[in-house]
Amino acid sequence: MSAAATNPFESQARLWLVAFAVSALVNLAGLSVIAFVVMAKVALQTPPQDPVAASESVATIIPDMILPAEEGAAASEVAPAAPPPPPPQFARTSPDQEEIAPERPEFIGERNTRATSDATPMPEAEDQISQKGREPIHEDEVETTQSTYQDGDLAHDRIKREMMKEAEPAPPPTPVAPTPPAEAAETAKLDGTSEAEAEAPPADETKEQLAEGPVPVERRVKEAKPEDETKPGAPERKAEGQQEAKPQQAVAEQPKPAAASPNAPGFRGNQRKTKLVGSITRSGRSALNVEDSVLGRYHAAVSRAVEKEWQLNCVRNRDYITPGMLTMSFMLDAKGKVKEIRVIDALQVGAIPKGFTLNAINDAEIPAMPADLKKQLDGEPLELLYRFNF
Repeated sequence: MSAAATNPFESQARLWLVAFAVSALVNLAGLSVIAFVVMAKVALQTPPQDPVAASESVATIIPDMILPAEEGAAASEVAPAAPPPPPPQFARTSPDQEEIAPERPEFIGERNTRATSDATPMPEAEDQISQKGREPIHEDEVETTQSTYQDGDLAHDRIKREMMKEAEPAPPPTPVAPTPPAEAAETAKLDGTSEAEAEAPPADETKEQLAEGPVPVERRVKEAKPEDETKPGAPERKAEGQQEAKPQQAVAEQPKPAAASPNAPGFRGNQRKTKLVGSITRSGRSALNVEDSVLGRYHAAVSRAVEKEWQLNCVRNRDYITPGMLTMSFMLDAKGKVKEIRVIDALQVGAIPKGFTLNAINDAEIPAMPADLKKQLDGEPLELLYRFNF
């Protein structure tokens, strides 16, 4: 008798395999039904297209920059105006640089100067002047003037111009024709005087009249005695005379302003020319293309006023100064009053140098804006940027 033994694990594996196959078929059928439904909806929602129209369609692409003439004109009228270019920078100038106005000014200042090199130009260098001087402290530093610090009047340029006017030779006086002797004699006869009296100098005539006239010199001395003061009305006249003499005496005692001396023209800043290498071939006294303008003249006046106070503060606090650089900006109103001061950059500058630099800007004798500059700014404040090198 033979009997086949059945393995329970083998029968369970078959059941699992059949179940897996059935579930896979069911899932596949479900996915197929879902895909068919979605495709049917898409086909129903898409409108039919005419094959002829689709084949004849043409796409036209117009660049945004190319417009018809009329549209371009309309767009140009509506387009906002371009912002004005920034104003030219301020450049310091000296009286020996003054020339005619440049054709293309690059800077503004208090006098007209033209670009001139005092060193050998380099053809491959930048379009700027060539000049000898010290190495620039920062990259964009350009200085063409040179002077040693001297405290004094801020209007030293005005004083120098007045001195130059005074130094000009005065026009010769118009010669007066002498009176002929015959005419002098006739005049003397008409006046009842002799020829000798007519020819005598006026000083001698005055002395003779004073000595022989009805009121001799001794008479004036007697009037000064106390006995003559008893006359009526004398005290009142004396009091009036004293009152009139006092203002004259006060005016005479007022000190007169000292005349400007050539050795002390006034305030001078501490400037040193910076070394520049450029290609401008016009040689002479080094200068830049600077245009004389009302803003440039006012900027120069403010610069001198601030530098004067700052130099004095540097002398007072020299023990606290260390090498460094401080960049500050401040706003000025129409009256020349400082409204706002900001520190833009400080490189190795301590609190004390910052403080007395701030005080220098506040204490500077900044003049009020001229009427032309007020009109140019249209009531807006003026912002200035200064860099202080310690």
